[in-house]
Amino acid sequence: MAVVLMTIPVHGMVMDGASGGGAANGDLTGLSLQELYDMDIVQPNVLGGHTHPAGEAMVGYDYMHTSMTGLYQGTHQISSSQAFGEGFGVVHTDMEMDMQMIDAMYAPSDRLTLMTMLNYKTMSMEHLRSDGSTFSQWAQGFGDVEAMGLITILGDIRKGGNRLVLNVGMSFPTGSIGIKDHAEGNPNAPDALLEYIMQMGSGTYDPMPGLTYLGDSGRWSWGAQNMETVRFGLNDHGYRLGNEYRLSAWGAYGITDWFAPSLRLDGSHWGEITGSDPGLANNPTPEGRSYLRAGDRLDLLFGLNFLIPKGIFKCSRFMIEGGIPVYQNLEGPQLGTAWMLSAGFTYGF
Repeated sequence: MAVVLMTIPVHGMVMDGASGGGAANGDLTGLSLQELYDMDIVQPNVLGGHTHPAGEAMVGYDYMHTSMTGLYQGTHQISSSQAFGEGFGVVHTDMEMDMQMIDAMYAPSDRLTLMTMLNYKTMSMEHLRSDGSTFSQWAQGFGDVEAMGLITILGDIRKGGNRLVLNVGMSFPTGSIGIKDHAEGNPNAPDALLEYIMQMGSGTYDPMPGLTYLGDSGRWSWGAQNMETVRFGLNDHGYRLGNEYRLSAWGAYGITDWFAPSLRLDGSHWGEITGSDPGLANNPTPEGRSYLRAGDRLDLLFGLNFLIPKGIFKCSRFMIEGGIPVYQNLEGPQLGTAWMLSAGFTYGF
């Protein structure tokens, strides 16, 4: 006896239509939590970029690497000798940052998904003195904890189509702003406070409002999101980081029921630091100057989204995304970004 299975493309992924009769008419209310999760494409590295149906939870692990190199002033790179000519005795030449993040999501209702995130960072910075000698410094620690509520204000996750989600988040100052390492990388020297870029947190309570649009049709899914991080007050070291504004737009296509590539544009702007840390008053680097921290950047990123449909990791996803800046305009001298790569694993239940 032959058995014919009908595939129904919804939310950009396809699935076996024998398990959810309601989907044939475009209404997903008859599908199980797992079936709804299977059909969704989870866009990597978009904070609060997807929601869950009532009763579903998800845990995830993400690894992100960012490589920074070259000194920028505006949209152009400058040489280290040009930076020395501006009065700086030391400049940064390279920085590598690794961040590991654990996140959890739970949906008490179809219209509300709650999430929280905790990250751990490891950073290394290469320095060049004006006399041509070099040294390295390192930093590591937990970053700021973030929590967010995702409120669907238009559309229905169980019906697919277009949705509008309000992001209401907060960043809590759990990351240290007092990270130190041996002065000029000399293990025999006392510890010195590291530059703003090497600190783990902001030191302030920072609201994170945003708005996310999600859409899908057949095997395609797409979306856009604006997200802000708004700083208030001053931290214990007498400064606050600049506000951050981020705008992302993406599209994905479900080639099979378990594989979907994606393309994303991610633009960001961050402002100058207000105030300054007295511990960096004698720091000889541009990165130690609070008035040289603003910038704009536009990244082009390509991602791969894999769904594991069976076996011990059933209902899990593996995602990878990498990209490069196509534009950056930095108040400088300031280290530019060279490339970024991330990988993530999620499990829904």
